[in-house]
Amino acid sequence: MKKLMKLSLMIITIFIFSITSNLAQVAPENSVKIEAGSSGLALVGTNSGGTQAGPYFGGTIAYGAGQGVSLFAESGYGYTNYDADDNLSLVQVPVLVGAVYNFGEVLNSDLVQPYAGLAAGVSNHFLQNDWNTVKADGYEQKSTNFAFEGILGVDFQITPAFAVNVRGQYTHGFKKDGDPGLDSQEFNSVKFGGGLSYTFSMPH
Repeated sequence: MKKLMKLSLMIITIFIFSITSNLAQVAPENSVKIEAGSSGLALVGTNSGGTQAGPYFGGTIAYGAGQGVSLFAESGYGYTNYDADDNLSLVQVPVLVGAVYNFGEVLNSDLVQPYAGLAAGVSNHFLQNDWNTVKADGYEQKSTNFAFEGILGVDFQITPAFAVNVRGQYTHGFKKDGDPGLDSQEFNSVKFGGGLSYTFSMPH
């Protein structure tokens, strides 16, 4: 698993580096996009049995780097019911950076702009009972694990500055071999929701 984590990090790093290197020869669009939104959050795959979906609230800030590419940072807060216990919640707080490619230019559309992207960073997890972090053997059940994310979405441009966004995300959090508690667990999650964004140009 450690080899897989290192390989995934290397691939994503190369992906982002290749984009920024290629764009170094073109003038950046020099605009910033701020987005806030909400989604439904659900665990899938390993450790998802007996869980129920919950809410997620998050935000991103992105920089238009040119040629349809934006570099962004993302974070948020969400939780799911855990292990069929109504009082037990698995809280997720991701901190990710990545890049997306906007297909609007390819489709020659200023109004409907589909996009896809990748991100990498950390996913913080907290196991909470009635909003208090659970302790086991004297240790709080919380972890900070490497994670990567795939993104598909569509921007519907209302005005040049404002847009409504619909998107889906898949996040994979890697476990830490040999560490006890949540660190040794692997969590995969999906989010689907929408938001509102505001874009403005940076002063020259």
